[in-house]
Amino acid sequence: MQMNYTNNQTTLKLELDWEPEEHHIAWAISTLVDSIPTGDLEAESSWTGRPEYPVKMLLKMLLFSYSRSVFSGRKIAEMGDENLVMRWLMGNIVTVPSYRTINRFRVHPRTKTLIKRLYSLFRTQLTSLGLIDDSALYIDGTKLAANANKYTFV
Repeated sequence: MQMNYTNNQTTLKLELDWEPEEHHIAWAISTLVDSIPTGDLEAESSWTGRPEYPVKMLLKMLLFSYSRSVFSGRKIAEMGDENLVMRWLMGNIVTVPSYRTINRFRVHPRTKTLIKRLYSLFRTQLTSLGLIDDSALYIDGTKLAANANKYTFV
Protein backbone atom coordinates (compact mmCIF):
# COMPACT_ATOMS: atom_id res chain seq x y z
CA MET A 1 0.00 0.00 0.00
CA GLN A 2 1.38 3.40 -0.95
CA MET A 3 1.13 6.67 0.93
CA ASN A 4 -1.12 9.37 -0.44
CA TYR A 5 1.13 11.83 -2.20
CA THR A 6 -0.06 15.11 -3.60
CA ASN A 7 2.09 18.07 -4.48
CA ASN A 8 -0.79 20.53 -4.40
CA GLN A 9 -1.78 20.03 -0.77
CA THR A 10 -1.45 23.14 1.36
CA THR A 11 0.76 22.75 4.42
CA LEU A 12 1.87 25.21 7.02
CA LYS A 13 5.30 24.37 8.36
CA LEU A 14 6.93 27.05 10.47
CA GLU A 15 10.51 26.57 11.58
CA LEU A 16 11.52 30.07 12.54
CA ASP A 17 14.58 29.32 14.64
CA TRP A 18 16.52 26.94 12.39
CA GLU A 19 20.32 27.02 12.64
CA PRO A 20 23.03 24.90 11.00
CA GLU A 21 24.79 22.15 12.91
CA GLU A 22 27.29 23.13 15.58
CA HIS A 23 30.47 22.43 13.57
CA HIS A 24 29.21 23.63 10.18
CA ILE A 25 31.47 25.91 8.14
CA ALA A 26 28.69 28.52 8.04
CA TRP A 27 29.33 29.32 11.71
CA ALA A 28 33.01 30.01 11.02
CA ILE A 29 32.18 32.21 8.02
CA SER A 30 29.54 34.12 9.97
CA THR A 31 31.84 34.66 12.97
CA LEU A 32 34.73 35.76 10.80
CA VAL A 33 32.72 38.25 8.75
CA ASP A 34 30.90 39.60 11.81
CA SER A 35 34.26 40.30 13.47
CA ILE A 36 35.11 42.90 10.81
CA PRO A 37 34.65 46.44 12.16
CA THR A 38 31.64 48.09 10.57
CA GLY A 39 33.63 51.26 9.84
CA ASP A 40 35.61 49.33 7.24
CA LEU A 41 32.43 48.22 5.49
CA GLU A 42 30.68 51.54 5.16
CA ALA A 43 30.67 53.06 1.71
CA GLU A 44 29.26 56.07 0.01
CA SER A 45 25.69 55.22 -0.93
CA SER A 46 23.32 56.96 -3.27
CA TRP A 47 20.33 58.94 -2.07
CA THR A 48 18.21 57.60 -4.92
CA GLY A 49 17.34 54.11 -6.01
CA ARG A 50 16.91 50.91 -4.06
CA PRO A 51 18.81 50.57 -0.77
CA GLU A 52 21.91 48.44 -1.21
CA TYR A 53 22.38 45.00 0.28
CA PRO A 54 24.56 44.78 3.41
CA VAL A 55 28.22 44.20 2.59
CA LYS A 56 28.54 41.56 5.31
CA MET A 57 25.69 39.56 3.81
CA LEU A 58 27.19 39.64 0.30
CA LEU A 59 30.60 38.68 1.69
CA LYS A 60 29.11 35.74 3.59
CA MET A 61 27.37 34.62 0.41
CA LEU A 62 30.62 34.74 -1.56
CA LEU A 63 32.70 32.92 1.05
CA PHE A 64 30.13 30.16 1.55
CA SER A 65 29.63 29.60 -2.16
CA TYR A 66 33.40 29.56 -2.74
CA SER A 67 33.72 26.95 0.02
CA ARG A 68 31.22 24.83 -1.93
CA SER A 69 33.15 25.32 -5.22
CA VAL A 70 30.44 27.51 -6.72
CA PHE A 71 31.95 30.47 -8.56
CA SER A 72 29.28 31.53 -11.05
CA GLY A 73 27.19 34.55 -10.12
CA ARG A 74 24.04 32.86 -11.39
CA LYS A 75 24.76 29.73 -9.36
CA ILE A 76 25.40 31.84 -6.23
CA ALA A 77 22.05 33.59 -6.70
CA GLU A 78 20.43 30.18 -7.19
CA MET A 79 22.03 28.94 -3.97
CA GLY A 80 20.54 31.95 -2.22
CA ASP A 81 17.10 30.83 -3.34
CA GLU A 82 17.44 27.11 -2.68
CA ASN A 83 20.10 26.43 -0.06
CA LEU A 84 18.91 26.54 3.55
CA VAL A 85 22.33 27.31 5.01
CA MET A 86 22.82 30.15 2.52
CA ARG A 87 19.42 31.54 3.52
CA TRP A 88 20.52 31.45 7.17
CA LEU A 89 23.75 33.29 6.32
CA MET A 90 21.73 35.91 4.45
CA GLY A 91 19.54 36.50 7.50
CA ASN A 92 16.39 35.00 5.92
CA ILE A 93 15.75 38.04 3.76
CA VAL A 94 12.88 37.89 1.32
CA THR A 95 14.62 39.24 -1.78
CA VAL A 96 17.75 37.45 -2.89
CA PRO A 97 20.38 39.56 -4.69
CA SER A 98 20.47 39.03 -8.43
CA TYR A 99 23.51 37.62 -10.17
CA ARG A 100 24.33 41.11 -11.46
CA THR A 101 24.44 42.49 -7.92
CA ILE A 102 26.69 39.63 -6.81
CA ASN A 103 29.04 40.12 -9.76
CA ARG A 104 29.20 43.90 -9.28
CA PHE A 105 30.09 43.38 -5.64
CA ARG A 106 32.69 40.75 -6.51
CA VAL A 107 34.61 42.96 -8.99
CA HIS A 108 34.38 46.19 -6.98
CA PRO A 109 37.82 47.48 -5.85
CA ARG A 110 36.52 47.91 -2.30
CA THR A 111 35.83 44.17 -2.11
CA LYS A 112 39.44 43.38 -3.00
CA THR A 113 40.78 45.46 -0.11
CA LEU A 114 38.12 44.01 2.17
CA ILE A 115 39.18 40.45 1.40
CA LYS A 116 42.83 41.34 2.03
CA ARG A 117 41.89 42.74 5.44
CA LEU A 118 39.76 39.69 6.13
CA TYR A 119 42.67 37.38 5.32
CA SER A 120 45.01 39.23 7.68
CA LEU A 121 42.35 39.23 10.42
CA PHE A 122 41.77 35.50 9.92
CA ARG A 123 45.51 34.81 10.05
CA THR A 124 46.00 36.80 13.25
CA GLN A 125 43.07 35.02 14.90
CA LEU A 126 44.47 31.60 14.02
CA THR A 127 47.94 32.62 15.17
CA SER A 128 46.63 33.90 18.51
CA LEU A 129 44.76 30.62 19.06
CA GLY A 130 47.94 28.65 18.33
CA LEU A 131 46.54 26.90 15.27
CA ILE A 132 49.17 28.39 12.94
CA ASP A 133 52.88 28.44 13.69
CA ASP A 134 54.64 31.57 12.41
CA SER A 135 58.16 30.18 12.80
CA ALA A 136 58.39 28.88 9.22
CA LEU A 137 56.80 29.80 5.93
CA TYR A 138 56.48 27.29 3.09
CA ILE A 139 55.20 28.59 -0.22
CA ASP A 140 55.66 25.58 -2.48
CA GLY A 141 57.33 22.19 -2.56
CA THR A 142 60.78 23.41 -3.64
CA LYS A 143 63.64 21.25 -2.37
CA LEU A 144 67.07 22.74 -1.88
CA ALA A 145 70.19 20.58 -1.94
CA ALA A 146 72.27 20.63 1.22
CA ASN A 147 76.07 20.92 1.29
CA ALA A 148 76.55 17.76 3.35
CA ASN A 149 75.69 15.14 0.78
CA LYS A 150 74.56 14.88 -2.81
CA TYR A 151 71.40 12.94 -1.85
CA THR A 152 70.42 14.94 1.22
CA PHE A 153 67.57 17.43 0.92
CA VAL A 154 66.48 20.17 3.27
